[in-house]
Amino acid sequence: MLTAKQYPVSQFRPLTEADLELVWQWRNQPDIRRNMHNDTPISWHEHLAWFEKLQSDLSRNFFVFYQNERPIGVLNFNQHSSGVLEWGCYLGETNVWPGSGLLLEIAALDYATMQNAQHSLYAEVLSFNQSVLKMHQLFGYQPLPDFPGKHRDNQPYQVKAFHYPLADWRANRDAVLARLPKQIAAAASFIQFTQ
Repeated sequence: MLTAKQYPVSQFRPLTEADLELVWQWRNQPDIRRNMHNDTPISWHEHLAWFEKLQSDLSRNFFVFYQNERPIGVLNFNQHSSGVLEWGCYLGETNVWPGSGLLLEIAALDYATMQNAQHSLYAEVLSFNQSVLKMHQLFGYQPLPDFPGKHRDNQPYQVKAFHYPLADWRANRDAVLARLPKQIAAAASFIQFTQ
């Protein structure tokens, strides 16, 4: 007897105090810090101060990514400029459903298109983060001029900037999903945001 394929439910819930310790542990993982603008370890006191500030900043939204009720990463947004949302993300867990990074890309674009006052999504990627650069290219992000970064591992790097007109995502979402593996396109229908 054949069984139906199971796709994960990808739910994005606002960060709460109950999530703080786990997110702090994720933020301090070397592989995550390496791809951030600031790669220094974050103290618990700094993390609490960041959360306190986040609570009163209406220009920012920070979600914990739950996959089948298990927290596995984060997705965050801030108001970059008028009509432009900037986003970032990371997976804090490694044993996740294959393609979870692609689901984060889809979720970011879907969320941005649900925000009526926004017309574009903006992202910055450090030039050595090749996997994310390839994902942005696959999804059709438009490059903006690079700007100088600092040094990582004694090597200079650039900050690659991108934007994605949300009208393009509305028009091309199905075509982009059709270029992805079928299981990713199917799992995209199980992306949910809660407030």
